[in-house]
Amino acid sequence: MTGPRRFRAGRFLDAAAVHAAADANPRLRQFMRTIAAHSEAGEVRSRRLLEHLIRRIVDDVGDLHLGNALNRLERITVLRDNIAAILDHVLEGGTLPEGVRVATLGEYFDQLNTEMRELSRPRDGIVGDAPLRLADDSAAYADSLLREFDGGGAAGRHAEPAAIVGDAFRAMPADRQAALRRAAELEPAALWRAVAAESEGGKRAAVADLETRLGGRLTPDEVARLRTAVDDLGRARSRGLQMSDARLAEALARIGDPELRAVVAGGDVWLTQQLAVHNPEALATLWRRFRDRGGRADDGPGFRAYLRHDMVTYGRGVLGEYSAAFSLSSIELFLKGPDANVKVAGTDLVGIGHDGWVWLIDDKSHRAPSVGGVSALTDNLVTNLRRDAADFRDAIARLQRDDPGFTPDPRILDAISRMEDAAAEIDRINRRGSASTRPARISAALEARRLRLRVTSAAGEVREITQALRDLGLAVEPTGTPVPLPPTGGR
Repeated sequence: MTGPRRFRAGRFLDAAAVHAAADANPRLRQFMRTIAAHSEAGEVRSRRLLEHLIRRIVDDVGDLHLGNALNRLERITVLRDNIAAILDHVLEGGTLPEGVRVATLGEYFDQLNTEMRELSRPRDGIVGDAPLRLADDSAAYADSLLREFDGGGAAGRHAEPAAIVGDAFRAMPADRQAALRRAAELEPAALWRAVAAESEGGKRAAVADLETRLGGRLTPDEVARLRTAVDDLGRARSRGLQMSDARLAEALARIGDPELRAVVAGGDVWLTQQLAVHNPEALATLWRRFRDRGGRADDGPGFRAYLRHDMVTYGRGVLGEYSAAFSLSSIELFLKGPDANVKVAGTDLVGIGHDGWVWLIDDKSHRAPSVGGVSALTDNLVTNLRRDAADFRDAIARLQRDDPGFTPDPRILDAISRMEDAAAEIDRINRRGSASTRPARISAALEARRLRLRVTSAAGEVREITQALRDLGLAVEPTGTPVPLPPTGGR
């Protein structure tokens, strides 16, 4: 009888490796041909079934082996405890415990040796010399495999959405179905590679390979219909892999807001529903922001556009900060490194250059080629200088509490002091003197304390700043190439 399903080792199998092994084994190839000949889905179903069988059997054998190994480890623990108790008693000057013979200690060691040896022999560790039995009734076991497969319960990282692909096939015009059947008869493996390709480049190469293998055995019209049919099946398969009815139902059940639940239920599988599955808390937060900004409760497309804009700008910001940090060769030591909190106010990076100058950096990874405002380094400069300096001193204090022998780098202490001095001086400049001379005085204060203000653009197109920003001593440091966004309608 199959043991408790606790380990699920089959989920770690890579689908490509399973298929490659099947293609290399004559008996498995014959199995797939036999299944394909008796199934409307042909090669598609036979490959899915074989993958499911292999994963399930690996699951079941793994459960037997790992369950047996755990039992052996428990017995080993008991034997070691018994041996240790006896030896501790003797080493402390006592005789053998009452009822324990010298031979008993030897028996314990013999049993321990046997258990350790069997633990390293996988098959013998499971069943010894007996036949390997996964179930008491082989027919019942086979029936459970097929019922699990037909019911969509194939386990693992890559369970094919057979029902969705089948529905897409049945929805096609008869001439496309005929082209697919013809290709499946002639080149089933190549056809499946074209349908299952994960990228546009991979699909183009797989379709070209399929057409080459077909070698004129289909008419030009059939080839054209085949291309369209492969695209249709590939899109259906991709959607099915992204979201199943069960996963969507589970995600919807976690959403308390009925209006958001309705938007997700009718929403885009690539974005709205994926976020509902993987990060429902973020989805709820973004929904509140969308509604607070005037978004309608029934505007699913509008909410999707809002999500996409937020994700893209956030992603570019994270990429920009990390790219800038790794591209600024002049920075020898970062006091404030990149992180994922790109929406938190303040400077993005603070570093010390090879020449000892302190760099205060704000990354602008967006599409605009010119920047006219950098509030982190202008309006909020004093606040950010003081906050960063205080954070750096707090970090040093924590390190010294954890390790009383810790000595901070003198360059870091000097940089922090200069930041504090600059903040005090710029605060005085902002409160006194002519506004017309303020930029020049701030620039001079920064220069005197060897502080540089920089705008980086690692994941955008910023190449210029306004004269007003240059007057404050800011400069642009292009640290990467522009990252183009996909078209608005892209998924």
